Amino acid sequence: MDTDEMMRAVREFLRTARELAPIKVQRPWGTVYRDDRFPLIHQANLAWVTAVPEGGPERILADMDEAFRGTSIRHRALLFEDAEQAFGVQEEFIRRGFRPTAELAMAKVGLPDCIVNREVEIRPAAEGEAAEGFRSVMRATDAAFGHPPEVLEQMWGLRQDWARRLEMRPYLATLNGTPAGTFSVWPRGIFAWIDDVATHPDFRMQGVGRTMIFEACKRATEARCEWVVLISDLFDTPREMYKTLGFEPIGEVRGFLHESE
Repeated sequence: MDTDEMMRAVREFLRTARELAPIKVQRPWGTVYRDDRFPLIHQANLAWVTAVPEGGPERILADMDEAFRGTSIRHRALLFEDAEQAFGVQEEFIRRGFRPTAELAMAKVGLPDCIVNREVEIRPAAEGEAAEGFRSVMRATDAAFGHPPEVLEQMWGLRQDWARRLEMRPYLATLNGTPAGTFSVWPRGIFAWIDDVATHPDFRMQGVGRTMIFEACKRATEARCEWVVLISDLFDTPREMYKTLGFEPIGEVRGFLHESE
């Protein structure tokens, strides 16, 4: 399978999640997704750009302003279907106060060849005590980025909504009985999407992350998925871990973000 086909699958995963938004405003250049339940969350309220219009960013931003008018959505976030197009208009967005966002899409076949921490236990986390453990890990890792409580609450609400409606399978990793990490697996045809990969700050450098990725790939295989795909910040350290586990870069996901003022 070539990388173009794998990148189409990555974009399909990303867009399918956005299509859950209650309000979708179709424009010639793409779609504005709006979810008033989560006004502080970039992933829930953004523009999906399929082609840059002749008017350039101005046309897109004007349409976004119109779509979000009268709401409490103050940020402006965009994802581009074509990473090269995003790079081509990068300077124009930077001049308007946006910062570029860039994530590396990666793919793998089969199980990673790695040493796992046998003391890490994995269990489904859709409900009950495991679900509370999943939430506690996600809150701890999100809080480490400095997000205020209201943002943490909306991020959790969006995750729950996506997990339920997309049939994503959440898992909790525990070490010595204590919640240590999380991941989710979304099987879809021959591909499985890995998301929500997070290690509690108190359990870093103990093999929790590698063990979770191994277990995620194992569950993807059990779901009869041939390929596992994920995205990782282009400039952050997790992508290096994924490379050591056999994941290969297949492309980039680029966009722009202007934080709320």
